[in-house]
Amino acid sequence: MEKSRVFVTMTMFLLSVFIFGCFVLVQAETKMDDKEMAEMHQKIKALKKKKITEALGLNKESSEKLFSVIDKYDDKRHELMRGMRVDIKNLRKAVDDKKDNMTRSLVDKIVHNQKELLSLKLSEVDELNELRSMFTTEQQAKYILFSVDFNKTIKKIMAEKRRNRSKDGKED
Repeated sequence: MEKSRVFVTMTMFLLSVFIFGCFVLVQAETKMDDKEMAEMHQKIKALKKKKITEALGLNKESSEKLFSVIDKYDDKRHELMRGMRVDIKNLRKAVDDKKDNMTRSLVDKIVHNQKELLSLKLSEVDELNELRSMFTTEQQAKYILFSVDFNKTIKKIMAEKRRNRSKDGKED
């Protein structure tokens, strides 16, 4: 019974993260260029590493183990989302220009990338199971709670950045 409750909790967490990722993708699709997004991604990764190490009370060795697992998935997810932003921007232009062949091709590519993202999200169950083997039950709980809170914080920061860009007239 306990294992199924943890599995349901982790599954709901993964679903929330997936939905958040899709929301961020749609909201940020044309607001930042690739360089800005890459810089932001690196800053977020560094902040996450620092904060999660503190939240879980990890030593350097445990922290390195943790991030070797997390980084396997994070970089692939980031690259897929970057590609989706570019494709969505191109799709808008193709639809506006009434380029049916290009539109069809981009729709196919976006659907394929969405499947890849979903597949990656589903494989995060394996990631969480791998992480669970490294942590005590308390650390597992703290990891899940940290992840939820961290994603909310990042979402707020990104929303504020979009508002500021809009106010400064930098919106596409």
